[in-house]
Amino acid sequence: MSLATQRLVVPITAKDKARVERKAAMAGKISTAEFVRRAALNYEPADEAAEAELLDLVAGFEELRARTLAQLDRTEAALDAALAHFKRKRA
Repeated sequence: MSLATQRLVVPITAKDKARVERKAAMAGKISTAEFVRRAALNYEPADEAAEAELLDLVAGFEELRARTLAQLDRTEAALDAALAHFKRKRA
C-alpha cells in the first residue's frame, strides 16, 4: 500500500459532513477520510446500457401490472355474476 500524498478538497455542508462522520463512526475504527476514500473508490456509476435495461424492466412491470389488474376486474365480474346466478337459483 502506497503512502497517500495528495489531497482532494471537497466542499460540503455542515449537515452533510456530520452525516458522513456518523457513517464513518458506524463503519468501525476508520477515519472519516478513509471512509470517504473507500466510498469514492468503490462507487461505480451505472452505465447507460444498464440504466436503459432497468427502464425497460420497469416499463414491462408496469404493463404486466395493468394487465393483471384488468384480469382481476374481469374475474371479479365473473364471480359476481356466478354468485348472483346461484342466489337466484336458491330463491
